Amino acid sequence: MVVKRGRNAYQYQSSRVNGEVKTVYQRKVSAEEFRACALQKEKKQQQRNREEELNQINQAVDQVLEALDMMKRAHLLTIGLYQRRSEIRKLQENARCHTTMN
Repeated sequence: MVVKRGRNAYQYQSSRVNGEVKTVYQRKVSAEEFRACALQKEKKQQQRNREEELNQINQAVDQVLEALDMMKRAHLLTIGLYQRRSEIRKLQENARCHTTMN
């Protein structure tokens, strides 16, 4: 982990000892290394943001596909058909619901 304090940047190593986090000083970091580290952190954050946006888009697409499937099934039922194993079949007269349709 690189930390900037004042005008200088320092590198620390964190580890867990007996359940407690211990941070040990490693070395002083040059300005170039600090910029490179900051750039890398920024890239990681942008990647996380992109992944989160893609996950939200995937969830929205899944919801829309489910809604379209239900609409398709409802439409087929209203015209007297149903889908079974990717083939469309006619409903039998005695299997229809007991409501009247005009």
